[in-house]
Amino acid sequence: MYAFSERPTSLENARVVVLPVPYDLSLSWLPGARRGPEAILRASEELELFDLDLGFAPADAGIYTAPPVPIVAGDAARSHAEIERAAGEHLMAGRFLVALGGDHSITLPLVRAHRARYGEFGVLHLDAHDDLYLEWQGSALSHASVMRRVAELGVPLVQVGQRAYAEESWSFAREAGISVFPAHQIRREGVPVGAILEALPERVYLSFDFDVLDPSEMPAVGTPLPGGLRYGEAAELLAAVFAEKEVVGADFVELSPIPGLFFPEMTAASLVYRAIGFKARSAGWV
Repeated sequence: MYAFSERPTSLENARVVVLPVPYDLSLSWLPGARRGPEAILRASEELELFDLDLGFAPADAGIYTAPPVPIVAGDAARSHAEIERAAGEHLMAGRFLVALGGDHSITLPLVRAHRARYGEFGVLHLDAHDDLYLEWQGSALSHASVMRRVAELGVPLVQVGQRAYAEESWSFAREAGISVFPAHQIRREGVPVGAILEALPERVYLSFDFDVLDPSEMPAVGTPLPGGLRYGEAAELLAAVFAEKEVVGADFVELSPIPGLFFPEMTAASLVYRAIGFKARSAGWV
C-alpha cells in the first residue's frame, strides 16, 4: 500500500516519507489506534490528488510510503527504540518525515530522532488533552505522559486546543513556561494564529492528535471530547505555521477507525495530505 499517490514513488526520488507506526500499547480507554495508519493510507487512495486551494498536487513533491515500524509486543521501551531507529534512517537521508500513529506516546522517540538530525526546535502540540502527567497507569511512557517527557528534554512546547487539563499538569505547565491556547479561548475568540506563531521558535515539530478536532467531525478517536477545533480552523493554523516557520517533521496520531464509518478516515487523510502540501509549498518542491 502506498500513500497519497496514483503510483508508487521510489525512496530515492522521494522528498517526503510517510512512516506508519501501528503502536497503541499505552492507550488508556478505547483501543484501536494501531489500525489508524492503515486506515489513513487506505483512505488516501480515494483522495483527489490535485488540491484546489493550493493549486497543485502535493503528491508531485514525491511521497514514499515506508514499511510499518516493527513493534515489540508488550515492551514500550524496545518499541520506542525501533521507532527512533526507523525515523532516524529517513531523517539522516534528508527526507521530511510524516509519521502516522498509533497512540501519542510515539511522539517521544520521533522527537528524539528529529533532535539528532536538526538540533533545537519547538513542538506544536494540538490535542484535546494536556498529556503532561508524570506517569499514567504506572507508565512513564504513556500517551498521557508524552509531552511531560518531551518537556523534560528541554524542548519548548506550545499547546493548542486542550479541553481536559489536570490540575497537576497545569501547575507543571506554568512552572515550565509552556504556552497553552485552550479550546474554550478559541471558541470565544477564534484561533489566535498570530499569538501561536509568536510563541513558537523558528524551527517547529508538529504533533497532531486527531482528538483535537470536534467529535462532530472526528468521532474515531480513543478519548473524544466536545468543544474541539473544526477541520477548517486546524487547516488554517497549519497553513500559517508551515508558511512562517521551518517545520522539521510531523506526526498525526490516535485515529481509531470505527467499522462502517469511513468519513473520519477521509478527514484524517485529507489533513495529512494538506500538511504535506503546505510543506511542499514552503520548501519550493512544487
